Amino acid sequence: MLPAAATTDDRIPVHVLTGFLGSGKTTFLRHLLGEPELADTAVIINEFGEVGLDHLLVREVSEDAVLLSSGCLCCAVRDDLVSTLADLLAMVRRGEVVPFRRVVVETTGLADPAPIMQAVMSDIKLRRGYRTGSIVATVDGVSGANSIASFAEAVQQVALADCVVITKSDLVEPWRLDALGQEVGKLNPQVRQLGSSRSSMPGAGDIFRYDEDWEPRHFEMAETPMAGHSDGIETFAVEIDREVDWPAFVDWLELLLAGRGQSILRVKGLLAVKGDPRPVVIHGVQHVVYPPEYLPRWPQDAARGWLVFIARNLSRSAIVRSLPSTFAVAN
Repeated sequence: MLPAAATTDDRIPVHVLTGFLGSGKTTFLRHLLGEPELADTAVIINEFGEVGLDHLLVREVSEDAVLLSSGCLCCAVRDDLVSTLADLLAMVRRGEVVPFRRVVVETTGLADPAPIMQAVMSDIKLRRGYRTGSIVATVDGVSGANSIASFAEAVQQVALADCVVITKSDLVEPWRLDALGQEVGKLNPQVRQLGSSRSSMPGAGDIFRYDEDWEPRHFEMAETPMAGHSDGIETFAVEIDREVDWPAFVDWLELLLAGRGQSILRVKGLLAVKGDPRPVVIHGVQHVVYPPEYLPRWPQDAARGWLVFIARNLSRSAIVRSLPSTFAVAN
C-alpha cells in the first residue's frame, strides 16, 4: 500500500515522472497505472514534438480528459501545466470527473523538472489544493551514462530526483550498472536508486514515498536550475502515407541509426505495415532499435503513418532523402 499523506495536510500531491529521451518513462508509467494503489490518480502527459505519442501508449486518448480502464484520470497538457491542474480541480468540484488523490506528471525527455515543482509551490491558487510530491527520474541502463555525460537535461533530472529508477537493467552487465549507479550517486548523493527490468519493476509504494524534509531541499535546488535545452536539438515529424514493407523499413532504420545514431536522440513512430491491420509503434534511441509494439486500432483522425524525431544537428530533409523510394513521404 502507498504510505498515507500527513494528516495535517490533505492537499493533493503532485509527483513528477521525468527521465531522458528513451529511458522508459512511458513503459514504467503503464506499469504503475496497472497497480490498484494508483487507481485514484490523475495523470498529466506532456510531449516534446509535433505529434504526441506517449499518451497513446498508455491508452488511446481522444478527449481532453478520459477515465482509463485502471480508474485513473488521464489528460494531456493543452495550454500550460498550471491551467491543466486548475482545470482538473474545477472538474472535480463540478462533478465532471471522479475525485483523485494524487497527480503524476510525465514530462518530456528534455524537460527540467524544477519549473514544474516551482509552478506548484509558487501559484497561490494551486497551493490551496496541491502540494509538491516526489520527483522520480528514469535513467536508461544501456545509454544513461552517455546521456549524463553529454546532456545538461539528463544531469538536471538526476540531480533533482528523490528516486532514480535505472531501467533495462536486464540488458546491461552488472559492472556497467554499478558504474552508472556510482555516477548517479555523485550527482545526487541522497537519491534512492532502484533497478527495473521488463520482468521486475518497482511498485508504486517504492516510488512515491513522502519524505518530511523533501520540500525544503528541492526548493533550494530549484533556485539554481541549469540551462535550457542543449544547442542544436530539434524535433520534427515525417509522415509516411502508405503501408510499408516491414523488413525493408527495419533495414532502413537500423542503417540510419548505425550511421547517425549519435545525432538521433530518439525516434518514435506509428506505421501501417503490409499484412497487419494494427498500427505498429516504433522506438529507437541513438544506435538501438527496440522491439515494436502494437495498438489495437488507429487513433481517431491519425495520419496513415508518421515518424517523430528528436535529433541534434540533423535536419528533416536529410532524413527524407535517406528514405527508400518505396515509402511515400508527405511534404
